[in-house]
Parts: sequence; C-alpha cells; structure tokens
Amino acid sequence: MTEIQSWTGRPSQWTNGPLFLGCFLLAATCTLVALEADKFHVIALSLAVIPILRAAIAYLDIRCRSYTLTDQRFRYSFGILSRRFHEVELYRIKDVVLDQPFLLRLFGLSNILVVGFDVVKPIVKIQAVRDGEKVREAFRTLVEARRDAKSVRVSEVG
Repeated sequence: MTEIQSWTGRPSQWTNGPLFLGCFLLAATCTLVALEADKFHVIALSLAVIPILRAAIAYLDIRCRSYTLTDQRFRYSFGILSRRFHEVELYRIKDVVLDQPFLLRLFGLSNILVVGFDVVKPIVKIQAVRDGEKVREAFRTLVEARRDAKSVRVSEVG
C-alpha cells in the first residue's frame, strides 16, 4: 500500500537568529580591528573567519533537517556530512504537544513535541515550524486513523 504524504517541513532559520547576530558582531569587530591594527591585521582577519564558519555550520545543521508526515508514519532526517534517518509508526505515537515560546510566536513559529513509545528516541522535537496548530492537528487525526486501522488502543495507567 502506498503512503500518502500529509505534511513535509524543516525548521526555520530564525532559531539561529541570536547565533547569527553574535557571529556577525564578532566578525565585524575582528575586521575593524584588522583595519586599524598595523602589526596584527592578518591575525585579526584570520579570527574573523571563525564566527563566519560557525554561522555556516549552524545554517547547514538546520537546513539539513527534514520532517515528513504520511498517513502511516512520521519520518525525520538530520546530519550535515553523515545523515541519519529515523521513522516512527503513527500508531506508536502517544502524544503530540504544541509549544509556542514567545520569540518563536513573534515570527508565527511553533515547536512540536512528538512523544512516542519508541525506544531509540521517545521524544522528537520538531523545531520552529510554521502553522504549528495545523501540523499538530494533522498528527492527531492521522494517529487516530492509523490506530483504528491497526486496531490499537492506548490506555494510561495511573
């Protein structure tokens, strides 16, 4: 049976905002010192490369994450040079939590926590996605449908 893709997404680069700002200020400071210094301008310019590389790695880290929700499973992958792929069957998802921190809400973004019965990674955090409420509702609807199709019931003890 072929799977139907319901949602696909990746985190927003807004999560790197403070890091990008700090790296920019540090690189700008090193560049200004290099322009004013007589003896150590090569060292100062070399130091300006470090925050630029750090910002580039942070950018790639977020850019190389992806999430896919189908009618049967939730898949996610991450990694810059080495990639890791993981998937969770929808009927094994216990709960889906929507988290909207203040700074993310300013940009219309949300975090979604997918809590499952998975041994490897019981909680998956989907960072900084748009339309978080719609994504959470899509999870809820698809999880319930998949549980009904598999005749799986989840009961809480306690």
